[in-house]
Amino acid sequence: MQVFVINLAGAGDRLAYMRDQLGDGFERIEAVRGSAVPEHLAGNFRGTTPLLPEEIGCYASHLVAAETIQARKLSCAVVLEDDVELADDFRAVVKEAVGQLHGEWDILSLSGAKQHPHCRLSELAGGRELVRYLHFPKTTAAYAISPSGCRKLLVERVRSRPIDVDIRYGWEMGINGFGVFPPPARQTGRFASSIPKARQQRFYWRADPFGYLMGRLDGVRRLGLANLVRAYLPKTRPMDPSSQGDAAGA
Repeated sequence: MQVFVINLAGAGDRLAYMRDQLGDGFERIEAVRGSAVPEHLAGNFRGTTPLLPEEIGCYASHLVAAETIQARKLSCAVVLEDDVELADDFRAVVKEAVGQLHGEWDILSLSGAKQHPHCRLSELAGGRELVRYLHFPKTTAAYAISPSGCRKLLVERVRSRPIDVDIRYGWEMGINGFGVFPPPARQTGRFASSIPKARQQRFYWRADPFGYLMGRLDGVRRLGLANLVRAYLPKTRPMDPSSQGDAAGA
């Protein structure tokens, strides 16, 4: 499976870190600077977007990765940011998880800092599970994406939230998302973040409270009451097969 690593020009230490883990088995995608977004993507960030320049650059970088995957007509690919620590079984787990996804899927989350309510779909090697999250993890450090996921992500629109938050609001794009838990990747913390924290906490739901509520309720409806209860249990049984195909993505 093709692996892409997003890496800013001049960040050789980060690139070396990823090469130590992946060898030569990846392709570098040069990260976009917020002040130099490609013209064909600039329409996504015009207007009253509250994003910081670094957040714009990060978002645009992931759009470039999706464009690359789409242009090459790949069946799916892995996208990594250049500060992730990968488990020894990372490649094997991703291959197994993707092989167990049936029907159309868009994004498979491979990272996350903490446990999110989820329902187990199936077991994977190494004690991991293929899961459906109730609330998608707010991270784009590592994920696999399909052609349909690229297509949905690339639909031009004004981006008013960072990409990790946008994917968490995946119902707006119709994203059908899954995850691997425990995740086989995490942000290492050894590098200073290139994205500064916003001066004030941003409550994105306030822009459209009704839409946010409807999105959350739709996710609960699609997951199903029984699976919703299982999602909050410490150890869950497999998801009810009758609702797997219709469960909410993000």
